Amino acid sequence: MSKIYMFLLISLVWSSMAPAQAAPVWGITATAPSEIRQPAEIRQQGREITGKVTEEGGSGLPGVSVLIEGTSDGTVTDNDGHFKIVVPSNESVLIFSFIGYVTQKVTVANLSVVDVSLVADVTNLGEVVVTGYSTQKRATLTGSVSVIENKDIVRTKNENVLNAMTGKLPGVRIVQKSAAPGAYDTQIDIRGMGDPLFVIDGIVRDKDFFARMSSEEIESVSVLKDGSAAVYGLRSANGVVVVTTKKGVVNPGGKVDVTLNSSVSWQQFLYVPKSVGAVDYMTLRNEQNWQDFGKNYVVRTNPMFTDAQIEEYRNGTKKSYDWFDQVFKKTTPQNQTDLTVNGGNEKIRYFFNLGYSKQDGSYKSGDYYSSRWNMRTNIDAQINKRLSARISLGAIMVDTHQPNGTGWTTYKLTWLTRPDAPFYANDNPEYPNGDSQLLNEGANMIVQTDADYVGYNITKDRKYNGTLTLEYEIPGVEGLSAKGVYDYSPSLPDFTSYKRAYELYRYNPDADTYSPIARNTPSDITRSINLQYSTNMQLGLHYNHSFGDHNVSSFLIYEERYNSWDGFNAYRRLLVDSEYLSAGESEGQQATSGDLYDRATRSLIGSVNYDFKGKYLLDFKFRRDGSSRFPAANRYGFFPSISAGWRLSEEGFIKNNFAFLSNLKLRASYGEMADDSEFSNYPPARGFNLNGNEYGWIYGSVLTGGVSPSPITNPDLTWYAAKTYNAGIDFGLLDQKLSGSIDVYKRDRTGLKAVSNVVIPGTVGATLPEINYNSDRNFGYEIALRYDNTFKDIKYYVGGQLSATKSMRTRWLETPAGNSYDRWRNRTSGRYNDIWWGNESQTQLTSYDQIQNYGLPLGQNTLPGDWVLNDWNGDGVINDSDQHPIASIGRPVFNYGISLGGAWKGLDLALDFQGAWGVYVQYAEVLTEALPFGGQNTLDYFMDRWHPVDPNADYFNPSTQWVSGYYPVTGHDGRRTGTNGVQNASYMRLKTAQLGYSLPDAWLSRIGMKNLRFYVSGYNLLTFTGLKNTDPERPASAMPGVTGAATVEFYNYPVNKSYTIGATVKF
Repeated sequence: MSKIYMFLLISLVWSSMAPAQAAPVWGITATAPSEIRQPAEIRQQGREITGKVTEEGGSGLPGVSVLIEGTSDGTVTDNDGHFKIVVPSNESVLIFSFIGYVTQKVTVANLSVVDVSLVADVTNLGEVVVTGYSTQKRATLTGSVSVIENKDIVRTKNENVLNAMTGKLPGVRIVQKSAAPGAYDTQIDIRGMGDPLFVIDGIVRDKDFFARMSSEEIESVSVLKDGSAAVYGLRSANGVVVVTTKKGVVNPGGKVDVTLNSSVSWQQFLYVPKSVGAVDYMTLRNEQNWQDFGKNYVVRTNPMFTDAQIEEYRNGTKKSYDWFDQVFKKTTPQNQTDLTVNGGNEKIRYFFNLGYSKQDGSYKSGDYYSSRWNMRTNIDAQINKRLSARISLGAIMVDTHQPNGTGWTTYKLTWLTRPDAPFYANDNPEYPNGDSQLLNEGANMIVQTDADYVGYNITKDRKYNGTLTLEYEIPGVEGLSAKGVYDYSPSLPDFTSYKRAYELYRYNPDADTYSPIARNTPSDITRSINLQYSTNMQLGLHYNHSFGDHNVSSFLIYEERYNSWDGFNAYRRLLVDSEYLSAGESEGQQATSGDLYDRATRSLIGSVNYDFKGKYLLDFKFRRDGSSRFPAANRYGFFPSISAGWRLSEEGFIKNNFAFLSNLKLRASYGEMADDSEFSNYPPARGFNLNGNEYGWIYGSVLTGGVSPSPITNPDLTWYAAKTYNAGIDFGLLDQKLSGSIDVYKRDRTGLKAVSNVVIPGTVGATLPEINYNSDRNFGYEIALRYDNTFKDIKYYVGGQLSATKSMRTRWLETPAGNSYDRWRNRTSGRYNDIWWGNESQTQLTSYDQIQNYGLPLGQNTLPGDWVLNDWNGDGVINDSDQHPIASIGRPVFNYGISLGGAWKGLDLALDFQGAWGVYVQYAEVLTEALPFGGQNTLDYFMDRWHPVDPNADYFNPSTQWVSGYYPVTGHDGRRTGTNGVQNASYMRLKTAQLGYSLPDAWLSRIGMKNLRFYVSGYNLLTFTGLKNTDPERPASAMPGVTGAATVEFYNYPVNKSYTIGATVKF
């Protein structure tokens, strides 16, 4: 590896020392402004025009073509965007053009200086879009492909590049589930179909790799949403995210661009509920105590807290403790810095990026943080006339430190710790409080978040990749080339968990002593090291040629992929307080385990793309895939796709009659895809599974493992298949100032994995096999619009996108229904997936008269403020038989994004909004019920509840006067059941706001800079929603009363809002 880096270093030094040469840029030879090659008569009779071409942010734009209309005379801008040209007359018109920007024309008139700012054209019909193993012009695309460029990614400052894309791509839903340092916990799906496949520079990688990339190394991201994804075969059924990293460019004169981008952010929790203080806590506990006794409580003589005890906290005699404020910081820093070097000549081009970022966590102990290094090097070399090579090297190194044992319970336990529980025994900082009668589950959260007490978890994640590409233009056949690619990508995750024994204390005021309470004993350590690597080899022929009005592009590729995992885990209890395995016991409690697996695929991929005059478009692709996960008889599959398009705007009857239509294209596609991700790494085999529990079972002093029988095998098991259908229209009006697209789509999946629910005798000795049985469907539509224009010196844009998605199970293996109601209530086949069944809330009772005269039997403990459920079926009884569909859960029906911005002179502004509509949630118990865990604390908004005017009054006396509120009286969980416990989670969020200023060139030229831009930005700044008391994107339980993963996720590290200042300097 050191030899490779030495070769690259020598190549870079050699290229930088090579004489500067004129380099062809898109067919135009770059010349210095003083060396404009124009006819002598023009130079003698005309006059000179100078100027500068800039992009929207104010930076000089190199390589822009500047032509005199009606002639072939012209030049290109230099590295700083300056140009110089001689025009023959005042009537001359200069044409400024550059790929990815709107072409502009300027009449010279009496001007001697012409400064032009080019507006980026996201729908530029000449723009090249990276698709599957190839590129296509946007104008001739027939598939449903969305593209986001680097400039639209980098304006959102976040450690996770996925979050920077939120709301900017139609049909793509991105939700950040946690902002924990090093977690990169963001969910993405395309058209509601699930986790997509990620392809980075032609190589399949995982979401974690992409999420950890630096946004400064990414050139563009293309999202393949329909049959166009079929070219990637296996695992493409949920769509494909195709990422292209930046490459070296040929600058005029062979100059080198050096760019430094650095920013500092301050993060805050987006929304965190606040716990009540001691007075309110005691008041609510007393109210809850009434409900514990109910009507059998005759005389209330022993409340849990007396008025005198409550008064001690009210007047300050005793202290109320705010645990959340003591454990968590209000603001935490984050910084990101990227250094980029870019340049080259006609022989070699290079791009280098080195990035560093660090994110601090919210614990006041300072023991939660994550740092990341990114490195990317792309070198393109023209070895000779026909042979070219590309070397791409990348590295991502992430280190995350956090106290041992912290996780989803950290926030839950901190919220719920009683406010009358001191932080320290007798308020002495030397003795952390360990009074289990006051602390939530006996946990002191100040100690739990301090690694000096509890030990630590350290995760070191190393991801590397090296790719070599060789391409040879075959002589004798114009447009035919052979291309070979080889990639090797190792990954080295390393995890250490050191659980340290520590002591808490209980204070005895009578003896003035502190009694220790041992926790986490004995200390132990766990170490996990894994070696993962993947290889990818591609050998292919590519053909691109035009025959008059006929344009053909095709390829045939053979590909092999291989993935391997070799993991080792070790555990020991420690004899001495040490951080090393060698300090552990040699017998009895030591344990080791390991994981070892591999998988492979082989593929043959083909494509033929044809268009006639860029008007009639046809594209056919196929892939034959073989997966090692299945038996030989079912290992291979054939996955074709076909799409067609018609550019009506190129037809004479449109051009001659509808001049305002600059683009109008109809397109349709069909594709077949597959996915094997739900299946194990090896074909089903009869035998036994080794127990994966590294602790095993101890008999005497011997650690003994165990085995379990594997399921009955199914030799016919194979991947599931997906068929996608898409129809769309692309349009542009007023020279592409207004542009957009509309798509409708459907995806049908068959052969999803299922296991029969037939009961078999235990004597069989194994469970039933997996089968390909279930089927489902996704369908919906997408709309995208954008308007770009210029008014005098102001450039502005506004864009938006809306997508609607629904899904349903068309065939599903289910337990046979016992009766017609059971079939109606529990059947899922033929129904939408996101149906929420429950009781409908009828009314909130307001008085005893209403309770007594309600007309239906109510419970004996019913009080004013309680909710009554609707007798939906009218049988005079309120029970589970009244349940019916009441809401839609899961993914929102509608997702949308709005982007707007502009530039004026050196100022630029960008705003990105993102939102969802048509989704309901029911959150975990801590948000829906006061004091859900008995004696633990609760949140402040439960003070808005029904309660007696006199806290000592008899709750069940009809003459008791009540104060109304939003929630029922403490102890009644009326907002956890029925529709009143379901909240509309629709929202709109200002995801990104950025304001920047680029200094004038006249100032920069004095200090040798090409560009200097300062900016301020914000992330997750504003949220508009009717949802109460929490963030609408916070994970919620799937159904009322459901516990488990979804409820656990609710207590995850919260999402952040952040404020950033930064600067970009270019030399």
